[in-house]
Amino acid sequence: MTSIMIAQAIGTLGRHHDPLHNEHPQPGSPCTPPARRNDSHERCPRYTNPHITHQWLDVYERGKRIFPPIAIVSSLANGYLAWVLRDTPAPTATGQSWTSFYVTAIVVTLGLVPWTLTAMKDTNDRLRAHATRDDKAMAEGTEGMVLSAAEKFRRAKQDDEVPGLLWKWAELNFCRALFPLTGAAIGVCGVVWIR
Repeated sequence: MTSIMIAQAIGTLGRHHDPLHNEHPQPGSPCTPPARRNDSHERCPRYTNPHITHQWLDVYERGKRIFPPIAIVSSLANGYLAWVLRDTPAPTATGQSWTSFYVTAIVVTLGLVPWTLTAMKDTNDRLRAHATRDDKAMAEGTEGMVLSAAEKFRRAKQDDEVPGLLWKWAELNFCRALFPLTGAAIGVCGVVWIR
């Protein structure tokens, strides 16, 4: 039973800490959501919207690199449990097998991928575009750059959208967090019920 307990721990704890992008961020973690601009922006003028969206992009890119391997290991552990316990009856009133139990945990956990690629795509793309809109100009040098009135207006409008986009991203990210959290809850039930 030791290999089963180890796989349960990996499967459950991996999902709990696997936001595939910040579901359970801890203060000071490499994936803490960026600060949001508030109405008192004048008191902290150094925190401009481009600065904040660059912070968001850094957090997002770190999450993309860090959490997919955790999700994969967690899912592999649950796949192992589904295979090893395939002939063991599960103590459920519905007669569900351990295989379907752990496959459900895998599917629920990995449900955050389609959520990210569909529900969050527009918000992520708009925040990324805002964060990178000046990168090319900065690389070439901005000393002689002159913006037309129309360009200044367009950029101001984009800047005004940033706080709302960050709030929307936070709400969508909270919903995304529910996928691995539900998968972890299923895993905890498996740990409790198998005893």
